[in-house]
Amino acid sequence: MNEQKNDFEGRIDNKYKPKVLLKTNIVMLAIIGSILPFYLLFIFLESQLMMLWILLIITTVIIPYAIVIVVVNWYLNRYVDYFSYRFEKDKIIINHGVLTKTRATIPYSRIQNINIVNGVFDRLYDIYTVKVQTAGSSAPAQGQGGAGRPEGYIPGLRNPEIVEKKINEMITEYAGIPSGLEDKVFKPEELAFDNFISYILSKMREGDRLKTSISELREGQELSRAQLAEKVGVPSQTIEYLEEGRYSPSLLLAYKIAEALNCKIEELFKVT
Repeated sequence: MNEQKNDFEGRIDNKYKPKVLLKTNIVMLAIIGSILPFYLLFIFLESQLMMLWILLIITTVIIPYAIVIVVVNWYLNRYVDYFSYRFEKDKIIINHGVLTKTRATIPYSRIQNINIVNGVFDRLYDIYTVKVQTAGSSAPAQGQGGAGRPEGYIPGLRNPEIVEKKINEMITEYAGIPSGLEDKVFKPEELAFDNFISYILSKMREGDRLKTSISELREGQELSRAQLAEKVGVPSQTIEYLEEGRYSPSLLLAYKIAEALNCKIEELFKVT
């Protein structure tokens, strides 16, 4: 992995391979250890068939074990070679997979928390796993080793603090108030902005749906929901909820949408 040389991209450390191989060997040996005594018992009871039982052990235990180890080693080599992650201005991109190549894109706006895991086998090889928990993920990422993983799963890191620090820096930079925001919405003479805030607060208090103009403005710019969502860094479902008045946006999100649609923030909502 090269996160020390380049904070913006990295790869899995090669120590990830022996760690997974060790886990695989332990599982395989546990399975073999559970069935081998029965073979030995039959050999003892049927000594005249010893050669047959030895051949059976070779064909049903040793050869399958060797095949599994070879396949897992091949799979790990391909997995480690392809796995990469990259930090961009508004998102993290993670490439992984062997038989099925997957490119996971995680906008910083969806990141909720970052966990650094150092399990028993990780400690043996001095590596870590970074798990990036996201909001609105419809299904866990399913990569090498099983399902149930978070969307942002980066294993085999030697220096996870570098990755964590970089993610936090990019989130802070992304979530900061964009340049020019103060000029557009914080001037005392911009009373329309006060109407916008009071309108959203009143609807949240009353439990009513917001009346928005986002759909009309988006169509006027010839943008699809997916295209607008990509511009502002949120899932397309968020745009759908906003257009239906089922979701109250943050000030930052409202500003980003207004900027993408080339309009003022107060024009996004119908104040009545």
